[in-house]
Amino acid sequence: MNGAAGDSPDGGGRSRRHLAWAAATVALVVAGGVGSVLEAGAEGRSEGDRAHESFEASSANVASTLELAIQHDDDLVVDAGGLLTDPKLSQTELVRWSTAARVSQRYPEMTGLAVLEMVNDADLPGFAARAAADPQGPVAPGGTFTVVPEGTRPFYCLIAAAISIRPQPNALPSGYDYCADPLVRLVLLSARDSGRGAYLPYPSDGQTWLAIQTPMYAGGVVPTTVEARQAAFAGLVVTQLDPTVLLDRALRDHTRMSVELRYQVGISDVLFTSGKTPPHADSTTIDLHNGWTVRTFGPVEATGITHGVALTWLLGGIALSLLLGLLMFVLGTGRERARRQLVQRTSQLHHQALHDPLTGLPNRALVMDRIEQMLARDRRLDAAGAVLFLDLDDFKNVNDTLGHGAGDRLLDAVSSRLSSALRGGDTIGRMGGDEFVVLVDGSSPDVAPELVAQRLLDVMRQPFELDDASTPLTVNLSIGIATGDRDTAGQLLRDADIALYQAKTSGKNRYETFDPQMQTDISRRTDLEFDLRSALAGNQYRLVYQPIYDLADLAVVGVEALLRWDHPTRGLIRPDEFIPILEQTGHIREVGRWVLQEACQQMATWHARGDTLDVSVNVSGRQLDDDSLTTDVRDALRTSGLSPTHLIIEVTETALMHNVEATAERLRDIKELGVRVAVDDFGTGYSSLAYLRQFPVDCLKIDRAFTSAVTSSPESRALIDTLVQLGKDLGLSTLAEGVETTDEMDILRLANVDQAQGFLMARPLDPASLEAQFLAPTRPSAPPVSVPVPGD
Repeated sequence: MNGAAGDSPDGGGRSRRHLAWAAATVALVVAGGVGSVLEAGAEGRSEGDRAHESFEASSANVASTLELAIQHDDDLVVDAGGLLTDPKLSQTELVRWSTAARVSQRYPEMTGLAVLEMVNDADLPGFAARAAADPQGPVAPGGTFTVVPEGTRPFYCLIAAAISIRPQPNALPSGYDYCADPLVRLVLLSARDSGRGAYLPYPSDGQTWLAIQTPMYAGGVVPTTVEARQAAFAGLVVTQLDPTVLLDRALRDHTRMSVELRYQVGISDVLFTSGKTPPHADSTTIDLHNGWTVRTFGPVEATGITHGVALTWLLGGIALSLLLGLLMFVLGTGRERARRQLVQRTSQLHHQALHDPLTGLPNRALVMDRIEQMLARDRRLDAAGAVLFLDLDDFKNVNDTLGHGAGDRLLDAVSSRLSSALRGGDTIGRMGGDEFVVLVDGSSPDVAPELVAQRLLDVMRQPFELDDASTPLTVNLSIGIATGDRDTAGQLLRDADIALYQAKTSGKNRYETFDPQMQTDISRRTDLEFDLRSALAGNQYRLVYQPIYDLADLAVVGVEALLRWDHPTRGLIRPDEFIPILEQTGHIREVGRWVLQEACQQMATWHARGDTLDVSVNVSGRQLDDDSLTTDVRDALRTSGLSPTHLIIEVTETALMHNVEATAERLRDIKELGVRVAVDDFGTGYSSLAYLRQFPVDCLKIDRAFTSAVTSSPESRALIDTLVQLGKDLGLSTLAEGVETTDEMDILRLANVDQAQGFLMARPLDPASLEAQFLAPTRPSAPPVSVPVPGD
């Protein structure tokens, strides 16, 4: 009894301890098993990531191969463009060059190449003689060269020489004039004047090829102005490629993959494919820029805890949990996990303090530190680094129209594209908003900062596609450059900012290099900006009026009101100097309201004396963006008593294309008042016919750049003929600006231009002079006065 009674507690304690250890052991095994499953799952995901990374690397290799091939073809175009320096390029010379360059062997994807020249009518016989002697295609019976279609035109677009690497069953005749078609002529002239080539799909014989047209200019450099490009234009190099050859080559080492190559710019959208897409394949898309994208498809191996290394982790983890116990494992892994999280969090905080959260680029603090480092390094190495200050042109419009979310996505896309255009030693950072800074390492003197700036401008030419935008967005960039040593990083950045301001003032979408004179110009502009605040209240503005003539009988039918500023100490300030400041500061709305009131009041006064002229008033883009414009026009008409039919609102073509829907609505409201609308500087804004139809326009004012070139350029004559015909098709009148010679006026008459204005007929006059010279002599109560007409 005693023994039994004594053993019970000990036996019960042992049982309880056994149960506790058993429970602990079970807990250890279960916890170890769970931990092993988790670890195996993580390894399985890691294997999946590696498999996906392998696929991404293969995709990048395919995309790189295609991109290099396209660049390779572009190099051939540039090489062929060099032949255009020979004014007597022949078919034999092109074939000889093709043979020497081994085009068919080095470019198996190419099916043909042609050199297109624009031949004036006077030069046609010489061209025809060379073409007949050495034709590049089928000629007329008897071996003669004949222009197809027949007819005499100011100029012809003819193939000077061509090579066909693959047979062309439906080849066009040797004398085919591509500019006989008005639409094709406009496209080719636009390519010549803009300096931009195009990639276009070319369907032929049941297969779609790829046609590349590239304008070439004397010296191999694209001039900066339209006039310079017209003068230096040498011709077009047109190539035809079979993209499937490029695709097959890119997949040569990736037999389990397939690829799609797409080109999409504007209305051009063509897709080329190669390879067989495996079932359940993964895919990725890579942007090659300039409208090209590559999409690859390939298998990714299945992963999980029962595959490969993950299974080893699972079984090994369970065995380890049985041998070592859960406590050691949990404590060890728990401490390590805490340490990793601490290190990771510290690294994240450090990164966030020095990098932009939107783009991941270095922020202002890090950029300033790197500028200081660059200055110190350049002093040691006797080098000259540079800072490029970048700013997106009119970026505020994106936020205002599409929202800040779309603006953030656009900024992220812009930063990625800019980064891709830089060398490894250069640095790009975001200063805030739409401002970026690029540091160009001065240790490589062969790379000038101006070349880097031009490369950045070039990569921005391709539009951006955002889900929020119905059409691709074209983003322009202005760049200021400051080079050399400064005492501080702030001084170098300040000078780059001043150069950036000069680039903005000079027309945007360009770069400028800092010059000390810019600081003086900035000071003058600042003074003018300050003085402009009181110019309207101080009655310093006045209007002058330039007569507008009917070309049929040279009668004065209207005037254009032009703003002048008489500064109290500086004298007369040029409009091109102070009006941009009014635009930028927003004061143009207040001044524009005064111009409307003053012009309408003056014209109402003349009408009360028996005159019947119309008055044209320019409206800026800032005014057109404001709903109060309609109210300003209505108030000016009501206050002055002028009939709405005698008021013409002029809007530049560039201003029309900004926020098209809202602009069209405001112009319709103005038209309902009875006021007419004219498009100023027409032909320089690249607006399409489809957009032009949306606006209630009555008159097209042909820009003076076309008028001044009409006597010397057959192409300008042809463009004016096209613009006049466009106006007639749309029921619009046409007015030529900047007429300065009688020859220009005679040609404009022959082209059936309706009206004209310019220094040939009259300069802008103050109201008293205009009335004395033109209005008073023509009133019924006044005796007839003979007024000599220029050119008679």
